[in-house]
Amino acid sequence: MAKSIKVFVEKADDGTYWGTTQNIPGVVTAYGNSLEELKENLKVAFDDYLEIAEEQKEEWVKDVKKMTDWDYQMDLQAFFYLIPEVKISAIGKKARINESLMRQYVTGKAAASEERVKLIEKVIHELGRELQSVSF
Repeated sequence: MAKSIKVFVEKADDGTYWGTTQNIPGVVTAYGNSLEELKENLKVAFDDYLEIAEEQKEEWVKDVKKMTDWDYQMDLQAFFYLIPEVKISAIGKKARINESLMRQYVTGKAAASEERVKLIEKVIHELGRELQSVSF
C-alpha cells in the first residue's frame, strides 16, 4: 500500500474547496472555505473514518494507519475552464513550467503537486495585480 494518502482537490464556483481521497478503501471527503480549512476538515473526517473501521474490525485499518503523509492534487482544469481568457501557455511561461506539461495539467493527463499548484497560483495572482495597476 502507498505511503501517502492521495487527495484530489477541486475548487467550486462559489470558492469552496472540496477534497476526496483516492487510494484508500472507501472514500473520505470534506470541504472548506480555504485550502487550510479543507485540510483540517479532511483530517477530522479521516480520523472518524478510521475509528469506525476499527470498531468494525476492518482488516485494512493497520495498513491505512501507516499512511501518515498527505498528497494533495489540485484541479487546474476547472480554473482554466472557468476563465478561458487566462492562457495556459502564458502562465506556464511566466512560471517557467514547460508549456506541454502545463497543458497536461490542464487536460488532466498529469497531476500537479501542491507546490506546483501554489507556484501557478502565485503567477496568476501576480498577473492579477499587474492587471489591477493598469489605468486608461
